[in-house]
Amino acid sequence: MRYKDFYVRITPDKYIPRVDKKGRDILCEGFLIQVFADETERIEIDNFSAAVGFEILENSLAEAKQLAKDYIDCEGKFIDLKS
Repeated sequence: MRYKDFYVRITPDKYIPRVDKKGRDILCEGFLIQVFADETERIEIDNFSAAVGFEILENSLAEAKQLAKDYIDCEGKFIDLKS
């Protein structure tokens, strides 16, 4: 997916580690989100996970895409790295 001047790869993931409200380590479904500088996807700028029940409410690509867009919009450091 292209968003602004960045390229985003979103991959489903079933083993995202998180800590639940009781302090237990759990594995969640969700997505790995990778942000690249160009369409060749050779220069990765950042990556992060979006776990259902934590960063996203449901296991949907639409929610993962929106989170990636919000993240890019909020992270001013991307502009500095691309210059």
